[in-house]
Amino acid sequence: MNDSSVPPPLPASKPVMSPSYSRMGAMLAVCVIAACVLFVVGKQSANRADGGTEVHPNRMLELMARYVVGVQGLMGGDNALGEWQSNFDEQLMQNVVKVSRGKADELRVLIVEGCVTHVWPVKAKFDALAAKDADLQADVATLERMKAMNGEVQDEAWTKFRRRHGWIAELARAQTGNAEAKQTVAQQGMKTAVALIGFSLLGMCAAVGGLVVLILGIARWRSGKIRLTLAPRSRVEGGVLLEGFAIFLVLFVFPPWLLRVLSVPLPGWAAYGPAVIALVIGMTWPVLRGMQRSHWREALGLHRGQGLWKEMGAGVLVWLASLPLLVVGMIAASWIMKLTGEFPSHPIVEVFAGDGWAKFGAILLAVVWAPISEEITFRGMLFPGLSAWLRWLLGALLGAFVFAVVHPQGWAGVPAIMVLACSFSFLRLWRQSLIAPMTAHALNNGIMCVAMLLLW
Repeated sequence: MNDSSVPPPLPASKPVMSPSYSRMGAMLAVCVIAACVLFVVGKQSANRADGGTEVHPNRMLELMARYVVGVQGLMGGDNALGEWQSNFDEQLMQNVVKVSRGKADELRVLIVEGCVTHVWPVKAKFDALAAKDADLQADVATLERMKAMNGEVQDEAWTKFRRRHGWIAELARAQTGNAEAKQTVAQQGMKTAVALIGFSLLGMCAAVGGLVVLILGIARWRSGKIRLTLAPRSRVEGGVLLEGFAIFLVLFVFPPWLLRVLSVPLPGWAAYGPAVIALVIGMTWPVLRGMQRSHWREALGLHRGQGLWKEMGAGVLVWLASLPLLVVGMIAASWIMKLTGEFPSHPIVEVFAGDGWAKFGAILLAVVWAPISEEITFRGMLFPGLSAWLRWLLGALLGAFVFAVVHPQGWAGVPAIMVLACSFSFLRLWRQSLIAPMTAHALNNGIMCVAMLLLW
């Protein structure tokens, strides 16, 4: 963060389109954005509450189960450390129970407990669960057959059981199978445990380093060596940017939803078509409304700033400085989880928990498409659009809130995502160009993708 890295102030752009109906357009855009946000939040809440008629794996519980099995394997297993390990295993099981919800998870907890204690659960416990839920009767019957056949089941019932319970189904089969099957799941668990412990240690070290960078950055800002300001925007231009973002959000949200409601058969790649169209129309809307191209590029941050490498370096520094604040966001998320009983989740986790080329597509989506499209729309249009009508701090917070709630992680994920969004807005203020926030965004998502690849 040397002095030369501070970009010179950009000249204020002049209103280049007619101010007619600008206030009405901005107000309408804000109403449309609010309506879209409420629609998305409502649909996400309904989906989480409904959960569908079919049972799906609980990936949070599955991850915790892999960790428990892995830690036990790393420590020697078979109660090698006597009573101390028994107490430790009990603490691990308590963490498994904390992330369980629903009757299907009660069955999964029994399976994990059987693995940890090396004792297959008594039949009465399985029967009690089957009596509570008719859907679990077939699962219990499959487990009984698995026990009787020493894990040698490959029929349709097993396939269904595996689809419903994921890796924990493999854990159940290993407990009833041979030593090779047990060794396989133990190795998978140890891989997850080592990766989770390693990432936790690296995360703590990075957070300490980030705290140093944050303190130094604040000191340089207070001394005037770092300037935080967007090029002044008129309310007319700010309103047009908000209009563009509102158009993007409408096209991004409603056409895919309508196609799902109408059950229109489309190939998998076609699902991204509406997102591309929404981005192109939304970001070019200010030009269609009369904004000069030079002002449009400046307003959206579509320029090189002080050079590609300087901007990318700034993105890395601010991402690192955001880590201590991200820890605070995660603590707030833990409180929300305790109050609501919900855990942050993302559909992309299902992809990484599976197999095949879908993982490669998910990485491209998270590391390339999301940083480019989301930074253009949220930090290129929404943030400066709000800041033209409000103070930049309020604009950053409101923009971060919208950014967080439209993501599918749920309310528990909002605090951490808002911290990231605010750091991206800070980069837009400091560097003017979108290269820095795109870099920080891609770095954050890339690290998460690496973690997912190693954990599963």
